[in-house]
Amino acid sequence: MSLVAIRNGLVATIVDYGAWTAAQVSTCDFGIATTSGSCVVLQPGAGTVIEPITFMGVDTVRGKRNIWEISGIVMVKDRGDPTAFLGALWTACDDIYASVNSDDTFDSTAIAGMIRTISRPSIDSFIDAGGVIFGFITFTVRAEEVVG
Repeated sequence: MSLVAIRNGLVATIVDYGAWTAAQVSTCDFGIATTSGSCVVLQPGAGTVIEPITFMGVDTVRGKRNIWEISGIVMVKDRGDPTAFLGALWTACDDIYASVNSDDTFDSTAIAGMIRTISRPSIDSFIDAGGVIFGFITFTVRAEEVVG
């Protein structure tokens, strides 16, 4: 497989088992936030590890264990009601956790995948998207594969 294949499998898993439609999950555009009350944006993570695990015969190619990290954010639109907004941030944590953990193969693209972290950077972390304010949570996903 590849990181792109695993990313696509993760998107399929989030859409199939989560609270978001395909139009609310993006791997290339933060602009989807302006068309939704809540959305998920994915990007490559910082913690990818690639390890050789075997020799493949007499060639110099080894089998590898790839542990891919994918970073994401769930953006939640602030509609002016602080209680509803805070509730939506809590729900976003539950929703992203439940959707990612519904299929730990990410649509059969990974040996094993899981949410590793979910956090809110700080209580005053917001994104201004053209005058529309979003709060957000960040998360990391780990997906493992063996190649070769």
